[in-house]
Amino acid sequence: MIVQRQMSVIEEETEEFRLALKQYVESASTQAGCLHVSIQKLPSDSRFIVYEFWENSNAWNSHLQMNYSKTFQRSNVDFLETPELMTTMLGSVITNN
Repeated sequence: MIVQRQMSVIEEETEEFRLALKQYVESASTQAGCLHVSIQKLPSDSRFIVYEFWENSNAWNSHLQMNYSKTFQRSNVDFLETPELMTTMLGSVITNN
């Protein structure tokens, strides 16, 4: 499962947001089922894009219930200019026989 999260951060809150994001990524990366987390910061504005790769939707849903994930979501209310935009995509495994 691939998750893309776009977050437009209030300029004055960028440093606080970066700290919260760092803690979130460190915690998420250690979870069972988390394959990879990547962050892209767009240079033209204060938008961050987080890409998360999870083994399956169960791993993602379990992650959403964890305290660190809920804490990050709550802190975003104070840091973001607009609500977070989240897109999910279920992937399938392709094998070559």
